[in-house]
Amino acid sequence: MRSTLSELRQSLSRNKSMTISLVVTMTVSLLLVALGLLIQSQADRTEKYFGSKLQLQVNLCTKNSPSSNCIGGVATDDQKTAVQQALRENPEVKSFDVRTPSDNYERARALLGQSDSGRKQLETLSPDSFPESYFVTLKDSDKYDGVVSQVAGMDGVGNVNSLKKLLSPLFDFLTNMKVGAWAVALLLIVAAILQVSNTIRMTAYARRREIGIMRLVGASSWHIQLPFVLESLIAALLSAALAAAGLAAFMYFVVYRYLRHTLGQLTTWVGWHEALIVMGGTTLLALVLALVPTLVMTRKYLDV
Repeated sequence: MRSTLSELRQSLSRNKSMTISLVVTMTVSLLLVALGLLIQSQADRTEKYFGSKLQLQVNLCTKNSPSSNCIGGVATDDQKTAVQQALRENPEVKSFDVRTPSDNYERARALLGQSDSGRKQLETLSPDSFPESYFVTLKDSDKYDGVVSQVAGMDGVGNVNSLKKLLSPLFDFLTNMKVGAWAVALLLIVAAILQVSNTIRMTAYARRREIGIMRLVGASSWHIQLPFVLESLIAALLSAALAAAGLAAFMYFVVYRYLRHTLGQLTTWVGWHEALIVMGGTTLLALVLALVPTLVMTRKYLDV
């Protein structure tokens, strides 16, 4: 074991610049992968919060609704039944879900609770402040005019919102960010794999005499491979730690200090729970990226 650690120290010292270069490449690629996964989590969270992008949101009247359809105040049971019947019979409607005022209040708590100003606003609200809503899934997201024209003027309907119009810019932005991050990450992952392979090749060539002597005295293949594996393992763990630190900085400064305060009323944003899951996944990816090429290349170049 002492000889293995000694060889490891010599190898790290000999290949210092290449090891640093490998760590930097892997760190950037892992950070981009992590951001891609985090953006995917954000897209899933946003769609879960608002529902499908194919939906319309039909809000019924509350006691404070300004719509001319709400002169009588809160929507009555007969008005609710009439709106539901109209949605069932409309050929453009695939299905719809009912959300009660309590459901909408809880969703508002999740949304407004992300910032100090939102929490203060929430103190003035109660479940009675929110309407009963119908989230309508359309058969064709581009054909919603018929549904809007049918229900928007019905008694008891406060307003009708198109989630496609509301969410499309956000989902397009998230998709473009995710694809861009993963595309660059893929290129850097390939570069990292090639760099690991090249490092193993050059190190094996520089130590070819030592490896040959070890073979002659009966050293096992694993004993010869171990310093290379440990070197790659150290680079992988260091890269994963730096990538995790970068992701933590992104969460703190971008998500918690900026997005939750300035765009907190647009959607619910990812939290530390999702970030920790992503950090664990990128750590596993780092180990795979470092160890698999190392094991493959040492078998090829250490056969002397």
